[in-house]
Amino acid sequence: MRTLLLSVALTLGGASALTLSKPAVYTVPGADSHLAAFLPGGQVAVDADNAVMILDQNLKTVRAWYGLQGAVQALSASPDGTRVAALGRDRWVVWDARTGQEVRSGTPEYDTTLAFAADGALLMLNDGTLTRMDLQSGQTTDILGDGEAYDVRVSADGTLAAVIYEDRVDLVALADAQVIASSEISDEWDGLEATFSPDAQAAVIRTGSETLILRGGAEATEVEGGEDLSLDGSVVFLNDAQFLYAEYGEGQLFDAQTGEAIGETLELDSFDTLVGGPGGQVLSLGGSVGRLTLDALDAPARPQVKLPSGNTWTGAFIGGVPHAGLGEFINLKTGKGLNVGNRDRLYAAETQGGQVWTLNGSGAVNVYRAGKIVKLPALSSKVDFETLHTSPDGRYAALSGYEGLALLDGQTAKIVAQFTAAQLKVEDIHDALPTTDGKAVLVIPHEGNPLRLDVKTGKTQAAVKLPADASSDELQQSRGGTLAVAYSVDDAPFVALVKPGATTAFRTLKFTADVRALRFSPDGKLLAVLTNDAKNALHVFDTASGTLLARAGQFSLRTNLLTWSDTGTQLMVGAGQVGQPGSVSVYDVKH
Repeated sequence: MRTLLLSVALTLGGASALTLSKPAVYTVPGADSHLAAFLPGGQVAVDADNAVMILDQNLKTVRAWYGLQGAVQALSASPDGTRVAALGRDRWVVWDARTGQEVRSGTPEYDTTLAFAADGALLMLNDGTLTRMDLQSGQTTDILGDGEAYDVRVSADGTLAAVIYEDRVDLVALADAQVIASSEISDEWDGLEATFSPDAQAAVIRTGSETLILRGGAEATEVEGGEDLSLDGSVVFLNDAQFLYAEYGEGQLFDAQTGEAIGETLELDSFDTLVGGPGGQVLSLGGSVGRLTLDALDAPARPQVKLPSGNTWTGAFIGGVPHAGLGEFINLKTGKGLNVGNRDRLYAAETQGGQVWTLNGSGAVNVYRAGKIVKLPALSSKVDFETLHTSPDGRYAALSGYEGLALLDGQTAKIVAQFTAAQLKVEDIHDALPTTDGKAVLVIPHEGNPLRLDVKTGKTQAAVKLPADASSDELQQSRGGTLAVAYSVDDAPFVALVKPGATTAFRTLKFTADVRALRFSPDGKLLAVLTNDAKNALHVFDTASGTLLARAGQFSLRTNLLTWSDTGTQLMVGAGQVGQPGSVSVYDVKH
């Protein structure tokens, strides 16, 4: 019998007797910041996940914008500080820094970057050409690149640009678009980062394969050991004569004229991005934002703040109360953290049946149940465990890594079985899920159909037969035994619904955006699917028929956190809503 293919782009099924409420949105700290643009009066604009925030001298929030989806990819301020521009995943925006009003916005190209010219015009790289836009009229003029520029960085005062091409990098005076310095580069370059000297006469150029100093009217200077200066590191000018390269808590001084290293390696307190600004300002960015001074870059940042996160990746309803965080479980009602075990380097977590399973980076597994933490025995040190999935009642958990898998019983606190990929005769293991009775493990191998592993005999057989060339991503099983398999064929995403005992789908759900997570309701009657869709990322289906009952969610950031309350009356998604602050969205599910 031919599998029925349902497209979720169609009108919701007539069987719908379910609605999702307007979500309650909660905020937890811990946004990632990696971009900064300095403004007059000691203010600074920074990214905070998908948000752009203006902070004052003491890092108190002056203004914030939440209208972008996805992490901010570029951020700039006009030289006079009246405009702030930011680039998101599918939109760029220019705001008035004083009023907060949107000045202009648009849709980016695949290579778009943005900055400001000295007179406040917007500069954007679009399809290999740097253009200038008058923000009042919206008219654009081509400046340079002729469709061949790969990337551009512009100085904060808008006078200089570093432009990388296939085989060279140029330093350009933007007033007349004249190249004032140029250098050939290795054909193994990975990208472009440029840091301009305080006098705007030179730039330190990093390509991932070399580091150069370009100065107007002079030959390019190679920086000593420049091939080791990563694009992920930071360059900060101490003055016009010296700059610091910093990465992972270590720094090295260099002569800005000769490119030679000065002195020994320095130990820094900050392990993340450093950004230098006017008047000797230095910001440390990462999981927090802090201020440093040029004469004490090795000192702790003061003040230092954690900005509101746009998403979370750990969460559960514990005692009926939503908890979530970034590797922790914060009570979203009180703001207090709850210790569920494995607080150090939490790697994966999943909750079903009132039991919170956690896995940390060292392979330790805990179960939090009825207010108590149960520690499971140590697993094989030969496997780097990365995934954790539980049975619908929360009793069993399967953990997997490329090299093997393990089945654990939380009730007895014992390891039921461990298998290597070699024993299963597969190249790698990508995911594993215990069956409802704990007698088998469903396995996603590197290639081929998902397998059913009989724990007692060690034998495997096909768990579900997917189309040719299908690539499986995730498995979930309902309390009644229905299996949901997320997979893709030629980048088209699907979810197969398979009845207990069957190996072929009785329904196949087609999506327009990649599937990120699957979760059955506690009674197994509903299936929630979280996707990358920009407007309706959350879908709820009837398990028995595959009918789409509800969809919602224009989320600020992508997340894999999707979980039900024990009663099945609430759904948690680990992301806020576009246009407002927030890290977690909790929906009431109304039948």
